[in-house]
Amino acid sequence: MKPARNRPRLAAAITAGALVALAVPTAVVPAFAVISDPGTHIITVFPERDMVSAEGYAAGDHPTIQVLRGGAVIGTSSVLTPAAGIVEVNHPGGGCWEGTTPDIRPGDVVRVLTAPDVGDQTSVGNVTVTQPATKINASTVVMKGTAVATGGGQLPADQLEARVVAANQSFALNGRRTLRAGAPGSGADGVVVYDGPGVTTWTATWTGLTGVGADGVSDADRASSTTTSESRGMWLGRAAAIGNEVTIFEYAAIGGPAAPCTAPLAKGPSTPDLTAATDTGRFNTDNITRSTTPGFTGAVALPDAASVNLYIDGVASGSASVAANGSYSITSNRALANGRHTVTAGEVSPAGIETRSAASLAVTVDTVAPSVTAKAPAVNSLMVSQTANVTATFSEPMAGIGFASFNLKNSAGAVIAAPVTWNATTRVATANPNVTLTADRKHTVTLTSGITDIAGNPIAANSWAFTTGPRPVVTAKSPATNATAVSRTANVTATISENVTGVSNGTFALRNAATGALVSYAVSYNATSHVATLNPNVTLAANTKYTATISTSIKDGGGNPLSGLSWSFTTGR
Repeated sequence: MKPARNRPRLAAAITAGALVALAVPTAVVPAFAVISDPGTHIITVFPERDMVSAEGYAAGDHPTIQVLRGGAVIGTSSVLTPAAGIVEVNHPGGGCWEGTTPDIRPGDVVRVLTAPDVGDQTSVGNVTVTQPATKINASTVVMKGTAVATGGGQLPADQLEARVVAANQSFALNGRRTLRAGAPGSGADGVVVYDGPGVTTWTATWTGLTGVGADGVSDADRASSTTTSESRGMWLGRAAAIGNEVTIFEYAAIGGPAAPCTAPLAKGPSTPDLTAATDTGRFNTDNITRSTTPGFTGAVALPDAASVNLYIDGVASGSASVAANGSYSITSNRALANGRHTVTAGEVSPAGIETRSAASLAVTVDTVAPSVTAKAPAVNSLMVSQTANVTATFSEPMAGIGFASFNLKNSAGAVIAAPVTWNATTRVATANPNVTLTADRKHTVTLTSGITDIAGNPIAANSWAFTTGPRPVVTAKSPATNATAVSRTANVTATISENVTGVSNGTFALRNAATGALVSYAVSYNATSHVATLNPNVTLAANTKYTATISTSIKDGGGNPLSGLSWSFTTGR
């Protein structure tokens, strides 16, 4: 049996029965126009036991206690009768939760109302104990836990307290049943401090626990006993000196209904998950979808839950009945914009009380199709190396890239074996042909719609072509470059590395180097020897410099242009 709780002391500054009037519009969830927060009464919350205690009420008040989460009422206990000015819920001698027992969590709001429009409220503090009181030597005990302020960061030091509570026993150190640890300088029995600047873990330390009780048990042993003592972490409220709002975390306490209460614990439905039909992402754990109205599924916590409501970014987005097996499946009734969304669910009991899921799902909607931002070899490029790789750079992370969806074909349309690799950092897919590509041939790269981004959006099928080299070059020429005493009736020739087309007057020419005047000539080409011959129609001038040019308009069979060239020589007498 758990030791009895240590009831907070009513501060002298608080007058019993003094309440602040609060305007409540008629709605399912009261929205207070003026909030008495924390109010003029003491409200103490025990989240681990789903218990609430409120002090300072007159016999005729008969308060109602509500628990709200996200603005929705998730627990109610009505018309409670004060005993010695105190009302309690889910504690022997007190009232019970109606329909379901709320699973009280940090951040929930607890309201105590004496009329529909009159009451006080507090928020549940985020304080935990992660290591109960533990004896580290004969006279020292430590306790560890966490304390997080609303919005993150540390709670103010004066709002944090740690306690060890002994059941029906007292400590020799102070003659009381509790050992308290507060901020340095607080005068408490021990000290509680954060474990470092900015961190939200804390350590409470009690030293000098050498005293021994009448039962022969030392204070250090009594404090560290998990059978006779309880470890607590406490939020003392925003005005700790007044003490009108308190959250007490009890290590190892068990939640749910406490006898004689029987309303089942409403832990809320499971965190929603994308349905298989709308989980279009690459992995079933990435929570990415291309559907703007995705579906979600999960299971309820209570066997008699009647329905489940879906909330996306806090907005109601659909509802569904609970299946016989306790599962739910809901499709969003509104289209979602691209981007990240937060999804929660709330199950509704037959009494109409809704309990939200403990956690939320972060889902990303992506309907934008990916694109290719760069291609190599470039579209319709020429003179491509016969050993070159083929690459495609994509606009976003991709999936489904492989040999079947990214392929290379030769000029006859046959697929060339080219294994494909993917670099997730650069978003570049690379096809590496297993063979040397045929020279001077057009090749085609095809990307199929089987390639998708990680949300499953397919790329528009597209293809592009390139032509392999090598480009033709002049391998020999006559007269030689800068030759002198050249015969005035000599022909000019250029031997080309491969068969070409386009050799003619104009693409192979001879000019007077000084004047630029074109020499009258005739051009012929031998396709077998690959020799282009320029035969002047006149005798060249004596002791004159001439320049021969051969143009890039000359091309091989694949369309690769000749590497253009010009050279000069000088005639003799």
